[in-house]
Amino acid sequence: MRVFLTAPLLILFAASTANGFGIAEQKRVNSAVYRLEKSSTKLYSTAEQEKTQAVSFSSFSDSLEDNDVAESSTASFPLEKNEAEESGWQSKLDQVLDPATSMAKRQTLLSELLSANDEIRESVQAAVRDQKIDPLLTPKQRKLQEGTQAVARQITNDILPGIAATAASPRPPADLPTLVPKVGSKILSAISNQARRNLELLQGDLRDPSRIPQRLQEQTSSLANEAANIWRDTPENLDGPPYKVISVGEGYEIREYEGYSVASTNVARVGEKFSMDDVASSGAAFNALAAYLFGANEDGKSMEMTTPVTTTSTGVMRFYLKEEKDNIPQPVSTSKDERRNRSKSKSNNGGDEEMMNEDVLYDKAGVQIQNIPPTRLAVARFTGFVTEGEIQRQKDVLLSHLQLDGIELDVPHGSIVPYLIFQYNPPYTIPIVRRNEIAVPVRIGDDAPDPKTEW
Repeated sequence: MRVFLTAPLLILFAASTANGFGIAEQKRVNSAVYRLEKSSTKLYSTAEQEKTQAVSFSSFSDSLEDNDVAESSTASFPLEKNEAEESGWQSKLDQVLDPATSMAKRQTLLSELLSANDEIRESVQAAVRDQKIDPLLTPKQRKLQEGTQAVARQITNDILPGIAATAASPRPPADLPTLVPKVGSKILSAISNQARRNLELLQGDLRDPSRIPQRLQEQTSSLANEAANIWRDTPENLDGPPYKVISVGEGYEIREYEGYSVASTNVARVGEKFSMDDVASSGAAFNALAAYLFGANEDGKSMEMTTPVTTTSTGVMRFYLKEEKDNIPQPVSTSKDERRNRSKSKSNNGGDEEMMNEDVLYDKAGVQIQNIPPTRLAVARFTGFVTEGEIQRQKDVLLSHLQLDGIELDVPHGSIVPYLIFQYNPPYTIPIVRRNEIAVPVRIGDDAPDPKTEW
């Protein structure tokens, strides 16, 4: 099979589907593709004569499994910068096939692709010589390749053994009987508040029918955006904690985060063993925070969903809150006495300390409000599922890179290095494109922020 004919055929497909091309343009496209296929055929004949370069398509398929976790990690940063700056034919082909590309831009890109015979030929030669399909992949295809490798590794090494272990000794969580009613009551509260708001919207529509078309248009746009998030590595129109990138290393970047507020809850009780593989506890924590965000709070206030969902190495899950500190509603489970004590503690500490004392043991699914101080983090990106095994692999690679670059960890000597896990995607995003990140505290210079209260 002549695998290197893929690019010309894709270009022909893209050209034939580009509305607005006239007959003359179509003839020019077909002629150019014919010349490109002819030159590719000549290359194929030459390659067959040279037995050392005579390879089958299976060789390219086998190359999909060659990369390890370190290689996929080093390609993570700066991902957006590489894609924006790349001017090769692969990147242009990505843009041609992107439905969001304008018609005028698509026509310009097609013209550039049709004149890139030599560049495509060089990519084909490299693929045949090295027995690697990588030179023929577009940036998006490379990301999918890396994601597929990561997911396959996670399923084989982490998920399937975990399922087997669970099946061998099926025991429900000890606190499940109390956890389910607690989370269920929060969800019911959020649903009740949402139903009340929907009724208010309906009553407003009946009073002013002229606003119905605009609201329906906004809802349609929102649904379309949510559907598109299935394939996006980073969902659009969601706010996250503010930060700036101060340097980029091999497979990681150093970020300086501003202080921000979060709603948080325990995935595991303080002192209990925490595992990201505990799907039931993680799901309960997520639902409790989502319910708070969607109205299960003392003000019945619905707030916008944010990203990423953060989980600490000690088992605390957090949702970023974009509201001003004074406008953040208290969770419904917070009693007046608790608020009075917390307010008194906050006043005694000048009002700048955390609203929540993490040294106090509190139950799972109990939502608290917390202020996260400014901090500096080294962040590495990875794809697929967030398993304990994958976290350990990514952490080892990140720490190795930091050590090679002489980046100092902001951790007491001899202590276990804490970490944060950032998960950006909704649950329905396909695993091979998901954006996950692992972060550890670092110190650069004498003026680096001290994140001790963060950890």
